[in-house]
Amino acid sequence: MQTHRAQLAHDDSGGPGRLVVMLPGAGDLRSEYRLIVDGLASAGNRIVTADLPGHGESPTTSAYTVAATADAIVNLIEGVGAGPAVVVGTSFAPAAAVWAAAEHSDLIRGIVAISPHLHADRSLKGRMTGMAIKGLLRGPWAAAVWARLYTGWYKASPPSDLDSEVSRLRAMLADPSRRRAVRQTLTADRVGMDDRIARVEVPSLVVFGSVDDHFPDPVAEARATAQMLHGEHVVVDGAGHYPHVEQPDVVAAAIRTFLDQLG
Repeated sequence: MQTHRAQLAHDDSGGPGRLVVMLPGAGDLRSEYRLIVDGLASAGNRIVTADLPGHGESPTTSAYTVAATADAIVNLIEGVGAGPAVVVGTSFAPAAAVWAAAEHSDLIRGIVAISPHLHADRSLKGRMTGMAIKGLLRGPWAAAVWARLYTGWYKASPPSDLDSEVSRLRAMLADPSRRRAVRQTLTADRVGMDDRIARVEVPSLVVFGSVDDHFPDPVAEARATAQMLHGEHVVVDGAGHYPHVEQPDVVAAAIRTFLDQLG
């Protein structure tokens, strides 16, 4: 079995520009960023999109923790050899980006956190959801369950190619080893996050959809997360958990502004 130090599967736009590493949410693929990659690359950035450990074409591993994913991010940046990088992550991935920035501040120039789950939900509802995920994503029915959940997270403007993307996710979840990766990534604990958050000093941008049903109050969550990371926040009106897919022009413009401000 591969370890988490194995190189993540990735696409690289190349070029001498600022390195921007983009990682999708748990249960998704690097194609999650398909609608904003070209615009960011044409602005002079070197864009690397990568699959999370055990997802898509990335090798499976013995651990799908936040720390292990942070190690994989560091390994990718070192492998590309063009750091430091701005790391863009969605949902689960921002926690790993923060962890990597705390442990390797020389390699992370900034963080864009889209719909971030920086802390585990320890409420009764959160614990029950975690138990449900572990059960529902364990058998051959996992692909259908995940497809139903995933499509429901697009609120106002689902992309025209959503069906083809869902087909790719279903194919990934047909593999038991990939199901395990998705299941364990989705339910990864966040022990140690508060300490890492306190140590992070890089600039950050937080992006939320205004109707993201992963959070009781996404607008308040955006403000609180930005304050926690000492950064700025953008709320995309009408968008759900994937604002960069529902309203790519809005999110791409916010990211370009953030990158420009880094100098």
